[in-house]
Amino acid sequence: MSKIHDRLDIKLPIWNAGMGMGMAGAELCSAVSNARGMGVLGLGGMPPSAMRTVIAQTRKLRSRAFGVNIIMPMMVEGQIECCFDEDVPLMILFWGDPTPYINDAHRRGIIVVSQCGDVEEAVRAADAGVDGVIVQGTEAGGHVKATRPLADVLKETVRELGSLPVIAAGGIATGEDVIRALKAGASAVSMGTRFVATNE
Repeated sequence: MSKIHDRLDIKLPIWNAGMGMGMAGAELCSAVSNARGMGVLGLGGMPPSAMRTVIAQTRKLRSRAFGVNIIMPMMVEGQIECCFDEDVPLMILFWGDPTPYINDAHRRGIIVVSQCGDVEEAVRAADAGVDGVIVQGTEAGGHVKATRPLADVLKETVRELGSLPVIAAGGIATGEDVIRALKAGASAVSMGTRFVATNE
């Protein structure tokens, strides 16, 4: 298990992707967290007032740590500050440079993970001080930044980042897929489409 999982007392190497439009809302996030995986809220371009409502709903339903996913090109004013004020345990930043937010998050004890589309971006995020990366393959659904298959980019990212946790994303739908990613060096997997087809 990874350093992130140890800090958050996560026992299963499965994260739900932070899908927006209510797909990864309080119910899905809390169900994954309560099953000892890493539940992630997809808050997209949601205004801070709405974010607070969803975070509060999640806290009522779950007994364990959870994360918030923010797609940086869709960010609206106050989203990062909302995560800080609400003391979310983990913040995932996608499609942008996480550097401006890392130190402030760490001062508050918040774990920062950067979702990346290639090895080079993952290395830059690691150098900036993130606590882990989600590396995406072209098999991914939703917002796809990847340009190569997951197996290729995962292997290279794990090699480049050493002990930094790497979470694999893209086309993972079965137990065999999970095992394959873990054997390739991933600390966990992030699954989106599979959870869309799953009753919370």
